[in-house]
Amino acid sequence: MFDPTAFENMKVVLEGAVYDRDFIGDILVINRDDMVNLSTMSRSYKIEMELKEPMAPISISGAIEIHASLRNLSAELLDSTIDDTHSGCTVDIFISFPQKLNEVNAEQFLNDLGKIWGDQRIITVTTSLTVSKKVQPVHSSLFKVSFGRLVKEEQMDDLEDMVEYLIQSIKAVKIQG
Repeated sequence: MFDPTAFENMKVVLEGAVYDRDFIGDILVINRDDMVNLSTMSRSYKIEMELKEPMAPISISGAIEIHASLRNLSAELLDSTIDDTHSGCTVDIFISFPQKLNEVNAEQFLNDLGKIWGDQRIITVTTSLTVSKKVQPVHSSLFKVSFGRLVKEEQMDDLEDMVEYLIQSIKAVKIQG
């Protein structure tokens, strides 16, 4: 038998926290990706959700992604008593909208995210336009909350709080015309 890595332990805690909320009926899990990239020897796990009772007139989804690189894994497995600054996972939070938010809505939502996640977080927004010959152009907006540091196995309980903060973030959306 092998010892599970920090990534594997964190994945189990994250998945359990999300599916507990799905079971309670707050959210609905809509997608899950569990990836191993053999060319970079990295792992990532992303789980997406949306509210069962939408708070806005559009469908808004949220996701939490954890990622461990080869450097993270090797720091954990190879004599980590010397330097464990690289052991752990990066965690990113995503909130996506199937439309481009106007400037007022985007600014308000950025402020709301700052209140929910704290001033130390790195919050970015990306808007895109997808054009196809067969369908109308589709706008989208993606907000990303990053921590700017690794989340370590000792902070694993914070993943449950992150699920709650993500749900609060989705509920904070107020779309104005």
